[in-house]
Amino acid sequence: MSRSLRLVLLFWLLVLALSACGSTALISRAAVEPAVISPNADGDTDVTRISYTIRRPSTVSIYFVDEAGNRHYFRREQPRAPRDYNVLWGGVIDGRVLPDGRYTWVIEATDERGRTEQATGTLTITNADTDPPRFENFAINPKVITPNQDGIDDRAAITYYLTKPVAEIQVYLLNPRQDPDEPNPKYPLAETERELKPTEPGFHFYDYDGGIDRGADPPPDGDYIVVAEARDFAGNHTVITGTLTIAQGGKPRAEIVRGEVTILNPVTGDRNVPLGGALIFTATVENYGKVPIRTAGPWPGTVYRSTQNFNTLAYETGEDSWFEQSGTWRFGLNFESNFGQDWPFRYAVGRREDLRCELVDGREQCFLDPGKRGLVYGTIIWEHIPPRNPFRIWGGLLHEDVEVVNNYADVQEVQVADPRQQR
Repeated sequence: MSRSLRLVLLFWLLVLALSACGSTALISRAAVEPAVISPNADGDTDVTRISYTIRRPSTVSIYFVDEAGNRHYFRREQPRAPRDYNVLWGGVIDGRVLPDGRYTWVIEATDERGRTEQATGTLTITNADTDPPRFENFAINPKVITPNQDGIDDRAAITYYLTKPVAEIQVYLLNPRQDPDEPNPKYPLAETERELKPTEPGFHFYDYDGGIDRGADPPPDGDYIVVAEARDFAGNHTVITGTLTIAQGGKPRAEIVRGEVTILNPVTGDRNVPLGGALIFTATVENYGKVPIRTAGPWPGTVYRSTQNFNTLAYETGEDSWFEQSGTWRFGLNFESNFGQDWPFRYAVGRREDLRCELVDGREQCFLDPGKRGLVYGTIIWEHIPPRNPFRIWGGLLHEDVEVVNNYADVQEVQVADPRQQR
């Protein structure tokens, strides 16, 4: 055989090989089994197995055509390398179980040359659970919170009624302000502990404070989306959203400057007091945090009798804002043998000129703003001889119903002169 004849023969063999390769089926061994499913999470034929083989690199779509001709895509134009594939499918498309009926399943592949092939068959769905979980009466109240432990709108109540048992549930804050190229951070919310489990039907309650009560700073100020999503055992998926705004959020931080409290008898300059005599004190409070701290009277300059406390003073004067208030900051003096009332002598953390006062919900509220200092001073008239005499007295910064800051600040000893011992 001549060399030229051999080249011609080799050319035609190559053409035939390429032609044979191009005629190889893109899809083979396609099957959806079983052909009848009942996706209702009862454990009996809830799912079917979709299996197929791809012979050449392709993009693959898998969809189901209902009796009205509508397509329901399970996979849409997904790249696939040549190999065997199989996946379990429980009747769910876009978070919903398809209703009962007869469907045509289609596995469609398109190769790199644009050639498209299909494998088809039939699938019947019966007794499907098409009832999705629902969040009835979903509510967020208030819509704006200031999580800074000042006792005013520190927390939001997020409530709903879940209509059916679910396999999983999530409630979280979503920050919509992130760079679009970055995933939006989620701030998970924990349901308030009750006998009812989060996945059980019934009334559910989330008490959201931004994490402040656990000592964490809340998410940055701004508008957030509250997302609740649930997936039932059949695969039905429900999402509901609302909005929540965080403002003036942050852990409050304040202190008695240098931990110093000046206490003395204004006449003698020492801390020996005759019965009926006075002690005066001064201290300075600084807000070194990033959020305002709320305060209330009694105001600097208030005179206490030693047998009084802030509660009895409030009763006597009719100043109901002087009673203990959750989240309010006050300077306090405490002493040994104090009739069982801790921190009986309490004062606002500054004079009115040191504070920012405004109406909130029709009531005056006063705040020591970040970076500001407040001057505190007052007088205690000693009308009784304490059981322990001399006795210790000290200052502290009270964040009422939260904590005592600078407890035992500047502990000092005071003696009240007993006239009976002077005879």
